Amino acid sequence: MRALSALPLDDDVLDRIFTFCPTFTTLQSLILVSKAFYTVYQTHPRSITRAVAYNIVGPALPQALRAIRYPYGDDEVEPGDREYHKEDPDTMATTCPEEHEPSVITAEEKMELQENARMVQSLEDVYSLTQKDRTSATSVLTPEESWRFRRAMYRIMLYCRLFPGDRYTLDDIEELEEEGIKQIQKQRTAVLAEYPTDELLQLYAVVRFLRGILEHVIGDEELATNLAQLFLSLGPESILDAYEDRNYDILEDLLGYSILEEDGDTPLYIGYFSTPLNNIWAARKVTAPPKEEEPATKYILDEIIGANDTCSQCPSLGGLKLITSANWHRVDLQPTQFLKSHLKQTYSISHPFSQAVDKLRLEHAAATREENKRSYPGFKLDFDDDNDGDNDIRTYLPPQLAQFLPDFNKLVDNDPTRTSPAPFYAAVFATPKPSEWDEWTQDKSYCQSCFNRFFEENAWRWYLREKIEGGWNPPEDCWYGYNCKTMVHKQAHADSKNHLCVPTRGGP
Repeated sequence: MRALSALPLDDDVLDRIFTFCPTFTTLQSLILVSKAFYTVYQTHPRSITRAVAYNIVGPALPQALRAIRYPYGDDEVEPGDREYHKEDPDTMATTCPEEHEPSVITAEEKMELQENARMVQSLEDVYSLTQKDRTSATSVLTPEESWRFRRAMYRIMLYCRLFPGDRYTLDDIEELEEEGIKQIQKQRTAVLAEYPTDELLQLYAVVRFLRGILEHVIGDEELATNLAQLFLSLGPESILDAYEDRNYDILEDLLGYSILEEDGDTPLYIGYFSTPLNNIWAARKVTAPPKEEEPATKYILDEIIGANDTCSQCPSLGGLKLITSANWHRVDLQPTQFLKSHLKQTYSISHPFSQAVDKLRLEHAAATREENKRSYPGFKLDFDDDNDGDNDIRTYLPPQLAQFLPDFNKLVDNDPTRTSPAPFYAAVFATPKPSEWDEWTQDKSYCQSCFNRFFEENAWRWYLREKIEGGWNPPEDCWYGYNCKTMVHKQAHADSKNHLCVPTRGGP
């Protein structure tokens, strides 16, 4: 039907245009284009809004909506007074079902959907990089694989919000006693039992992935074993924050040190996911329940790219563990560890070398920040450089809306390489080198051994070039170059000779 406007488009065409909006911000802008657009939107607000929500979240929209709509608590009950462990498991499991008639999506829900979608997308990028294709920093999951992953992630989010790790102190857990803990285990089992077995296996696979992230961030194997289950209870959002910061302090802060004193060995969190899942496998008589020693990716992925690839410089089989420019941030070594021979033991060289690497990182971070500022021109008010909150756009919104608006200062600074040596690696690859290294380029894959060898042989060359370009006039080369032992304990010798050079005596 033709709209009563000057636009030569039927109302159903305008309606169709609305459904292609990629974000709610775009939708709002389109509504304000003209009265004709506004009228069409007012005629079909529910279907148009849901279509845009689908564009943002994807087919996991029912799970995403349930995660934000579930009535987790009673605002009229004081914290600590509500006896969550006494609530009926079946009621908890069936409240706010995923499948329901389309309903109005409120302004608060729109903002939270967008924020959660960004978080899930970031986790999918990490999953894709570590589990499917080591060469791409952004997800290459197929639509079906992505749906499995996201559906499971939103369900994990719901579960962690229902049974959060920061709900109880150690004293609270003691007061629960064995009977209370058993009741909570029944609640957890009932919530997960609502899902079919194949989708539970997908959820299990994503839990394994999140646990792997935690183990990588924690580092210490024994500590990771004790704390990973406890940290899982803080939910995907907090786990992603810890991963991006490469630090689990944020998780400790959320939990409180009173719980951490037990090293995660509290009965309420032992088997946080595994206990209810095992209960379900047994009840359903699953013939082949998943095993810890087996890869869980088979429940999410139909194909792994490069699973049998070898190092570009040696026959070592590495697959997803091979190092590429997309996963440089996973290299745990500090740049100073790549300094050749005795250079790393000489403070007058290793210290300024570290400063040069830090300068490179800061320059990269500054460039990224400026680029991201240009990417979010509509949020200029939120770039609060002195962090005093005066220019934060959220201060101009009602609290119920502001709490869901992301901190755009954090967003523009949110570059995974800002604390990693990735800019340094790129600079070393770009540094002129002897012809024997011509085939070693940053677009190739390397095993850890070859990667280490390349940087040990060339990191000092990058630093030498940096110093010369900065105005340094090298003194006479030391005969023993980077192998010189005297420079380690004689500052005068270290300063009077250039040791950023290949030895001419005493062997390479």
